[in-house]
Amino acid sequence: MIDTYTRLLETVAELEDAPTADHAVHKLILHLRSAGRMRMLPEIVRELRKIAARKHALRPRVEVAHEKEATHALAAAAASGISATRAIVNPALISGWRAQKAGVLVDRSAKRALVDIYQNIIA
Repeated sequence: MIDTYTRLLETVAELEDAPTADHAVHKLILHLRSAGRMRMLPEIVRELRKIAARKHALRPRVEVAHEKEATHALAAAAASGISATRAIVNPALISGWRAQKAGVLVDRSAKRALVDIYQNIIA
């Protein structure tokens, strides 16, 4: 039952129409109240947060070591098939960029090369 309500709210939220979404939430709350199932509301909210976190984790992203590398990294990542709207500065990268989309990682950073060298030395 919670999954049904969650899918319904998720579908309404994807329409990106705020009045329609507000109306659907209001009707859901009225329905839960009339059916005596208001205890389900926190569980529905938890499920919606899980879905949002999952979508956020799977969205395409590009990380750069420095802000000045952002435009080059976005263009190179797009050429690799990963298009993101903006680049995120990751201070853990020494130089270069790293892009990820749906479990595919394209790593063009110096950090990866240094880790490989280190592992070859200690092996």
